[in-house]
Amino acid sequence: MVYWLEGEGEDMLPVCRGFGSTELTQALAWAEDRRRQGYAHVSISTELEGSIGRPGVSAVEGGRTPDGEVYEWSKAGRAGKVRKGR
Repeated sequence: MVYWLEGEGEDMLPVCRGFGSTELTQALAWAEDRRRQGYAHVSISTELEGSIGRPGVSAVEGGRTPDGEVYEWSKAGRAGKVRKGR
């Protein structure tokens, strides 16, 4: 769903246009077009129908995700601190 405001000042009204779960590219293009035309507060919100469970990695054991991929992400150092060993 792409949302934006139409009108001016106190007369602004919320407007939206729906897109299917497989139409992310079209939704992004629509949102970009709204912004270029000067609409205010353009945003996209979605419910990912195919997503089950919490987003992100649900478990890391021995430095690997459940599918065997190496997982090295760490919050440490993401705020400008240098990670040890680098």
